[in-house]
Amino acid sequence: MLLELQISNYALIRSLHVSFDTGFTVITGETGAGKSILLGALSLILGNRADTSVLFDKSKKCIVEAVFDIKGLGLEDFFEQCDIDYNDNTIVRREITERGKSRAFVNDTPVVLTVLKELASKLVDIHSQHNNLLLGDSSFRMKVLDAYAKNSKLLSEYKQAYSESIAAELEYHNLALQQQRGLEERGFLEYTLAELEAARISVGEQDELESKIAFLSNAQTIKQKLYDGAQAFSDDEGGVVGRVREVMNGCIDVAGFDPRLREFADRLDSVVIELKDLAFEFSKMEDSVEVSPDELVRLQERLDVINSLEQKYRVDDERQLLEKLETTRAKLDAYTDNSERMEKLRVECARLRDSAERMGKQLSESRSKVAAKLSEELVDKLQLLGMPDAKMEVKVEPDIGNLKPDGIDEVAFLFSANKGTALTEIEKAASGGEISRVMLAIKSVITTNSYLPTVIFDEIDTGISGEVAAKTAKVMEELASQRQLLVITHLPQIAAKAKLHYFVYKTVENGMTYTQIRLLDDTERETEIAKMISGSAVSASARRTAAELMNL
Repeated sequence: MLLELQISNYALIRSLHVSFDTGFTVITGETGAGKSILLGALSLILGNRADTSVLFDKSKKCIVEAVFDIKGLGLEDFFEQCDIDYNDNTIVRREITERGKSRAFVNDTPVVLTVLKELASKLVDIHSQHNNLLLGDSSFRMKVLDAYAKNSKLLSEYKQAYSESIAAELEYHNLALQQQRGLEERGFLEYTLAELEAARISVGEQDELESKIAFLSNAQTIKQKLYDGAQAFSDDEGGVVGRVREVMNGCIDVAGFDPRLREFADRLDSVVIELKDLAFEFSKMEDSVEVSPDELVRLQERLDVINSLEQKYRVDDERQLLEKLETTRAKLDAYTDNSERMEKLRVECARLRDSAERMGKQLSESRSKVAAKLSEELVDKLQLLGMPDAKMEVKVEPDIGNLKPDGIDEVAFLFSANKGTALTEIEKAASGGEISRVMLAIKSVITTNSYLPTVIFDEIDTGISGEVAAKTAKVMEELASQRQLLVITHLPQIAAKAKLHYFVYKTVENGMTYTQIRLLDDTERETEIAKMISGSAVSASARRTAAELMNL
């Protein structure tokens, strides 16, 4: 249970310390005095998020510290798993720094908020008037039923099986996508490899083709020029060789007059020989040059193939095409066929799903088994709360094969407050005051069946008054006999039943408003309850009524 709560620099609270006891404790005060601020501070201990907006003095950090008696709750394993020192009187502290940084400690060991929340879920249950809206939430109704059926172990096992099944199905789905993409990629790689291998590309081929194409494209002109050259160098009359020979013979005729003329004649003889040789080569080459349109087309087509492949695979030359070929071949060699693995995973998915479905059915059977009993207990509680004609049915509707995070069921709360009125969904049928009583009945029933040591009600009695308020107080008193109950209330009937009565009020010091809290003695309690009955002006009759309520 909660033993102590110490708060500093939170909202309107500068500093306060509150001690709690077993049984029934109420907290009262005027609207706006700061009753809910206490719960806000406590919510930090329970793992709620906060920022610098909670700081009363922005230059200092906020500290909220609570001491819990956890002896006999069997939390030793939890503390060991979280590597936290166990102590029967466990201290939970939360700090919000000036910069908004949050730190949490359990017995001076730093912990993350998820650990803090998990610990809090084993210690405290807080219910406020805003939680009445939860009746319209299917998951909340499911939690109520599971809490009543004590399904925590079975639900945990189902959730584990469900998670494993979903994880396996996700893995199979991802692997199937990977396999499909792999097959598509493999098909593309095989096509690419076949195309590049069929091209039989060699390094330097492109330059050679371009050269041959240029030559064949001009073959007719080349052939003509070679023919003209061969004719020009021939011995025929008028040819270059004949003219050079005439000059050479002339030099020979006069060579006796000057030795240099003999030298000229010898040189011209060499020219004649060279020209005749050139004429022969020209003629020979001219004979070898073929004008072949078909060959030109073949070469051009081959060059087009290479150019097309370079453009298609975005490379610059044949060398890079060949590198592409080798890379493609290597990728194909490294390709993994996941068909066998997929088949094993498919079998595993089926096994895990069968396991989850089996556990889901067990969970559903457990819920269905206690649904009628829970309905009866809720009706009994509602009758105690002044609703003698109320009817309520907890309806479990399994959807076999449709696995969900919390089972295979849909849980509905059907309700009717009056005789002759058909049962319908409670969120549609109940008024605000009826919803409050239904929620109190639910909390009373499931809390009786749970091991939470501390239950807190924050103005759960909204919309309740008169005789119903007295009956509500009776139910709360009964609940407080089983565990620690803290109630923030505005009803005198409830405040009168408490073992301890705290009063929240505001003070003003040096122009600053602060929230304070103090424990009332019996005389102060009587006065405060009388004020709750008649207002700030306490009448004698209100004081007598307060005394009667306290002594009932």
